Amino acid sequence: MADKDTPYTAEWAPRLKHCPDPNRVGQIQTVPADPFVPHPPAAKLPPDPATRVTRMPPQSDARLHDPQSIPAEPSYYDIPMLKAPVWKWEIANYFFLGGLSAGAYVLGRVADRFGDSRYRDISRIGAYAALLAILPAPPLLIHDLGDPRRFHHMLRIWKPSSPMNLGTWALTAYSGMATFEVVRQFLSERGRRLGTAEHDKLTKLMNNGTLLLLHDLAGVPFALMVVSYTGVLLSCTANPLWSKNPWLSPLFTASAVSTGAEAISLALDCLPSHDDGPTRESAAHQAVRRIDTVAHAVEGAAMAGFNRHAGEKAATLHTGTMRRYHQFTTRGILAAELLKLLPLSGRLRKMARMLSSLLGLAAGWSMRWSFIYGGHEAANDPHTSRLVGRAETKTPTE
Repeated sequence: MADKDTPYTAEWAPRLKHCPDPNRVGQIQTVPADPFVPHPPAAKLPPDPATRVTRMPPQSDARLHDPQSIPAEPSYYDIPMLKAPVWKWEIANYFFLGGLSAGAYVLGRVADRFGDSRYRDISRIGAYAALLAILPAPPLLIHDLGDPRRFHHMLRIWKPSSPMNLGTWALTAYSGMATFEVVRQFLSERGRRLGTAEHDKLTKLMNNGTLLLLHDLAGVPFALMVVSYTGVLLSCTANPLWSKNPWLSPLFTASAVSTGAEAISLALDCLPSHDDGPTRESAAHQAVRRIDTVAHAVEGAAMAGFNRHAGEKAATLHTGTMRRYHQFTTRGILAAELLKLLPLSGRLRKMARMLSSLLGLAAGWSMRWSFIYGGHEAANDPHTSRLVGRAETKTPTE
């Protein structure tokens, strides 16, 4: 039994004593010897370099290729001040597939309502592409939640102030609208091809003008919510890369429209056309290519606005491990547009068009991937985390 005059001190108590500089990331902390501790405490190990992001100030271009020369950034006992997001590959792919599906659905409904028979293939392929792309989205979301009951629990309440709850309801309602459109397209095509009256009653009901108008008034807004709520959801978090950035939702919306147009264009090249005439197929291709070009222009403007608003908080996209994905996004979009301008004809033009669609789809996926995993690095970077709490200052007009 210990002597009553000898105060008891736990082995971990010396670690709570003040250190000269305890907040320096990467510095090995040592604790002075204590006479009441039988053995000296172990030194604090440095953090894993694979999980720590080294900040590279934009003004020091000469040191960008020498991260070791940049001084360590203060943190809180080598612990990140913000918790990194738990989202991984499931959410990145869910964002991509959900955007592609909703973009193709909107283009198909616009072509069906405002176009003529020349754009019938856009309406037909857009419906099938929307359903095929949205089918993996709920399983990916449920797998990310970890427990299938969590998805069900989010549907038990209606909370418009929560982007996640609103997005869950929008995804569920939109999936029903996309299924309805595929069934309508299938029955209509089957009736035109076979000339049978087997499903006349159901076909007439689903093609009723009033019912179609109600379907579009509900389906198109739900589709737009699916493509835009993801950007709103990211901007409502405290993550430095996403926080309070108004350009995220326009960026994701424009990317969804472009990927939807590219998926339809790729399907038009791979599948037999509804009409045999080359002029009608050309009209459909020209329409989706023009829409894709406009969407790429809006996407580029939104990306520039995002980088300008984020400023130093977007450093992980330019100097971190996500730099290559971010660069591929920009270069992939530019390459896809350049392929459209090549003076080709015949089979070469078709191959260039298909390659352009593939590059655009890859760029849309790469953009989601870089934003999701770039958020991990931004949360682990002490300097970037501090930028969220700083008051915004106006820059002088040049």
